[in-house]
Amino acid sequence: MLKPLLEEFLKLEGVSAAVVVGRDGFVIESAVSGKVDIEALGAMASTGLGTSEAMGTSLGKGELSQMLVECEKGPVLLSPLSPDELIAIVADTTANIGRIRYELKKNKERIVAAL
Repeated sequence: MLKPLLEEFLKLEGVSAAVVVGRDGFVIESAVSGKVDIEALGAMASTGLGTSEAMGTSLGKGELSQMLVECEKGPVLLSPLSPDELIAIVADTTANIGRIRYELKKNKERIVAAL
């Protein structure tokens, strides 16, 4: 049930991976088109999101809802799904970040239900 939901993100222009990761850094499920090292992505996404959550808490900014890493060759969007899982979406420079964010917000409950 989870994989088809992740595959929907691959239909968005520029998206090359949608990966659900445990907070331990291990990949739970993924949909990938192209060359993406999902195991490395899982480990880095978990660490990066955890650090950003700690920063938000320390600064009194509340819970993290989404994190955008803007790189030269495209963005990586990270978002917590539950206390135990997160999602990472990898895209290139042709991607519409607003559309990715919209689709994630729209489908987040369905993704969580499929876990």
